[in-house]
Amino acid sequence: MKYSLLELNNYIRQVLVLNFSESLWVSCEIAQVGYSRGHYYLDLVEKDTLTDAIAAKSQAILWRRDYLRLQVELGTTLDSLLRDGVQVLLKVKVSYHEAYGLKFIIEEIDPAYTLGQLEIKRQQTILQLRKEGLFEQNKTKYLPPVLQRIAVLSSETAAGLQDYLVQTKQNPYGYRIDNQLFPTSMQGANVEKEMRSRLASIARRKDNFDAVIIIRGGGARLDLSAFDGYELCKAIAEFPLPVLTGIGHDSDETVADLTAHTALKTPTATADFIINRNAAFEGEMQYLGQYIFRNAAQQIKSAESEIRQTEQVLHYAAKSYLRERDSELRQVKKDIPAAVKFRLFAARQQLKTMEKAAELLSPAAVLKRGFTLTEKNGKIVRSTAALEKGDLVVTHFGDGKRELVVR
Repeated sequence: MKYSLLELNNYIRQVLVLNFSESLWVSCEIAQVGYSRGHYYLDLVEKDTLTDAIAAKSQAILWRRDYLRLQVELGTTLDSLLRDGVQVLLKVKVSYHEAYGLKFIIEEIDPAYTLGQLEIKRQQTILQLRKEGLFEQNKTKYLPPVLQRIAVLSSETAAGLQDYLVQTKQNPYGYRIDNQLFPTSMQGANVEKEMRSRLASIARRKDNFDAVIIIRGGGARLDLSAFDGYELCKAIAEFPLPVLTGIGHDSDETVADLTAHTALKTPTATADFIINRNAAFEGEMQYLGQYIFRNAAQQIKSAESEIRQTEQVLHYAAKSYLRERDSELRQVKKDIPAAVKFRLFAARQQLKTMEKAAELLSPAAVLKRGFTLTEKNGKIVRSTAALEKGDLVVTHFGDGKRELVVR
């Protein structure tokens, strides 16, 4: 059977109208969103769960009137749903036009499905990080007691960033906090990629910073889905510096909050945390300074008391010592005359003994006891060998001397 292109397209349209007269719910991922004159044009895809390759692709339209109706029903959640990479459940009407082909006309969007998919993704990320031992890793990083050099990850136009900067700059203590901004997207499909790139840049200069903070203003839960991504949370967990988060939500915690060193609720709370931490350190230093001052004063006072006591002890000891020495001197003075008298008496007795001994040992006394002394040429003869026949000698006796000739 032969058809013209128009005939075939009319036939296809009739088949679709007959078989898909009612609206259908379709689960898919938004690959790309276009906008023109109040209308939204979506590229929808379904990916293979194993290879992540696109298994099916279609186009859908959300007309302006339906967008305004859904905006009333869903509020700001609607804009969070209409973004690249978001898993959605859409109620659509199948439409086929001969000139424009097959399209889905969007009538309803179920936010509960998307939130459910995000929670599944969140739990999978937590499970994988725990399995790899990374979940608590960043909490072990040393957070200095004073935080002054801060690497800030945020969007340049984020209101939360301005709140943080004003809070740190106008802190009541006058602390100087150096915040260096590394601008990055805070929502959308590029958040994970950009933030990981900025974290890598900071890691190369890690010695220049005390900590990293991630700041974002408030928003819907869907706006925070990027902070549940495995790759971003892994980068935070493994980061060499402590990471603080102030993502600006009160009820829910992202996985980035759970893996960070410290999670704060808002950018302002993050600024307060830094200021209060610095103030606590200053207060501790002041307390230690006062303690050291008081302790030093007490030590000095105690030392002065000990010195005074030592002075008194030395004073009385010196006086006692001098009294004892004076008493000894007086006793010595009293004993000297008797000692001198005794020494003189002893010396005289010794001298008499020596004189008597000298008298008894003198030559005259010896001769008187019957001994003789012979001289030859004025020298004492000590041996007969010194004499020869005919020598003239002089012999001394107790009562005189005689000259004799040796025979």
